Amino acid sequence: MKEIRLLLIEDDEEDFELFQDTLDDIENFKFKTTWISNYKKALETIASEEFDLLVVDYLLGAYSGLELCQKFREMGKITPIILLTGKGDSEVDRQASEIGVNDYLVKRNIKADELERSIRYTIKNHEMVMALKVSQSKYRAFLKNSQDILFIANTDCNLVNVSDSLKTITGFSKKDLNNKGLLELILKEDLKKELLATIADKKSIHKQSATIKCKDGEIKTVELTCLYQEGFNEPDFIHGVIIDKTEEVKMMQSRLVNEKLESTARFMRTLAHEVRNPLSNISLAIEGMEAEEEEVSPYLSIIKRNSGRIDNIITKVLNSSHIETKAFEKINLIESLETVIETVKDKASLKGIEMVVNLPVEPLELNLNEEQFSLAVSNILVNAVEALDQNKDGVIRVTLENGKLYISDNGPGISKEDQGHIFEPYYTRKTNGIGLGLSSTLGILKAHQIELELDSDLGKGATFVLHLPVEVDA
Repeated sequence: MKEIRLLLIEDDEEDFELFQDTLDDIENFKFKTTWISNYKKALETIASEEFDLLVVDYLLGAYSGLELCQKFREMGKITPIILLTGKGDSEVDRQASEIGVNDYLVKRNIKADELERSIRYTIKNHEMVMALKVSQSKYRAFLKNSQDILFIANTDCNLVNVSDSLKTITGFSKKDLNNKGLLELILKEDLKKELLATIADKKSIHKQSATIKCKDGEIKTVELTCLYQEGFNEPDFIHGVIIDKTEEVKMMQSRLVNEKLESTARFMRTLAHEVRNPLSNISLAIEGMEAEEEEVSPYLSIIKRNSGRIDNIITKVLNSSHIETKAFEKINLIESLETVIETVKDKASLKGIEMVVNLPVEPLELNLNEEQFSLAVSNILVNAVEALDQNKDGVIRVTLENGKLYISDNGPGISKEDQGHIFEPYYTRKTNGIGLGLSSTLGILKAHQIELELDSDLGKGATFVLHLPVEVDA
């Protein structure tokens, strides 16, 4: 049998005795009753002790039982309350409900079965309310602390509720997105149409790869799950999660490129070694023939010249796959960059291309191989010049700020498809190129622990961002 700790606040002793007698007639509960007869003592008792149920008389001398209930709630007490009145009154019922009283009874008509029903109802109702509050608390905590964007939206994709991570990941608040909601985030029009069509068919989207645009213009790769839910008595809605996969995708792409670089480098070193051996024999043979023959065939000079070209290509291949990390030393990064830029400026000027340079005046020291680092930066700058070859208003900007070196141009840009290949060895769109420039650049920067990032699209120019090591000292 369940024991209930009951506090009765009643200023009339005779009414207390009648109430206690009624409690004694209830067989399904065991009551441990505390009786308080005045307002002040009731406040002190409820503040210091815990009860399962409060039963409060509406009239307490100079005070009202409603006032007492109001004080209880202001104290943060959530104990369920039954209010006793002398007669039924709809206005009292309304006021009691607003304060948070769970039930009220006309005390002169109370019978055991009616009181038992009221107690059972009040306690059960209180348990349900508390369970709901706990659930709401967990729900709010889940939304607040989630690393992913959790959302609930109506069928127009307008956000009803969303986790705080929306602001963290995208920079947008719920208010910023207005009535477009999810559609404001999604970059591609095709996916927006697909999402709306799926919702219209009352279906769901699971783990859909997507790109979203952040408030600062940054593009992020995400995974979108959007589930359709019937609302039963409420309008239907959608709920789901947006998981930021940007860093994961970058790491995966970087790993794939590195694996290709390493695999290709091993292959080319082996191939270069195998080619160079017979090439050396050919060169020696030509030299011997030139020394022995009085009249040398003109074909020998062609063979000798092309043998030299092959040897130079082999040297380039080997250099692209080998970074001399032992030659690292502290250098002034600003001076090194100025020297590289100066070597490219002449070529840019001849093509009518403007170079806008914004470098700090104060020296910046960085531990690197100056020759190789300069080659990497030069490759990027030369690529920009060649991309602007047909652009009459071509501009190349070089900016160093916050530990990042930005090299950007207003050329034709690079398609998303080509961006996945331009750092691969021997991939090139140039008619006279061999595709080792950017591949070599990536290898050099990797050896320097400098992350290379590309932001571009067709018709929007290209920006290469070099994330310099954190140990850069001013």
